[in-house]
This record gives sequence, structure tokens and C-alpha cells, in this order.
Amino acid sequence: MLPFPLFRESFANLASYAQAQQLYKKVTPEPAGPLFEKLYLKKFYSLQVPKSYVHLMEDSAITLGNPNYGWHPHMSSRLGLYRFIQAHGDHMSTAQFEPKLIARKIYEASRD
Repeated sequence: MLPFPLFRESFANLASYAQAQQLYKKVTPEPAGPLFEKLYLKKFYSLQVPKSYVHLMEDSAITLGNPNYGWHPHMSSRLGLYRFIQAHGDHMSTAQFEPKLIARKIYEASRD
């Protein structure tokens, strides 16, 4: 389990202290191993389905600023042609405390 200060700054950096504590109490530890396992995605990349990427700009769970590491553009660029949707938000507190914003962005991502 991550220590609370690391959790707050990495996963709930936009939350108030009380909100971050509330989220932290609900978190269950998860193994890190799957994050480092290589996935076989050849079939996924061959699918002819529309793809979208919702980028929350203040999500600092993965270090920002390095194009070879992080959410966008490192991971998003793997989708090939995709619709890019952007919003203000962090990794966890935005979904928890602003679900309508997240729902709106998912709707935008699937508008066609």
C-alpha cells in the first residue's frame, strides 16, 4: 500500500485533504507485477473500431514531461488513429467527485 502522502500527490493531487483521506480509506492494494508484463495486442491493433483517448491533464500518477513514459502521448499514441478528448482532472478524485464531467467526456469520445 502506498503511503498516504505519495497517494495524495500522485493519485488525488486535485483533491482537498479530506477528500484524499476519504479516497485513501477505500483503496485496496493491487500487485504491481501486471503493470510490467508485456501484453500481446496484435489482434487489438488490427481491429477496425473507432478509438478515443480521454486525457486528464493533471493526472500525475505517471511522471509527466517525458514522451517515452506517461499517459499522453506515450500510451495514447499506441492507439493509431484516435479521437483525443481532454479535460482537467487527476487520476482518482475527478472520477469520484466529478462523475458528471467524466461521463460527459466519455460521451464526447463516443459521439459518432
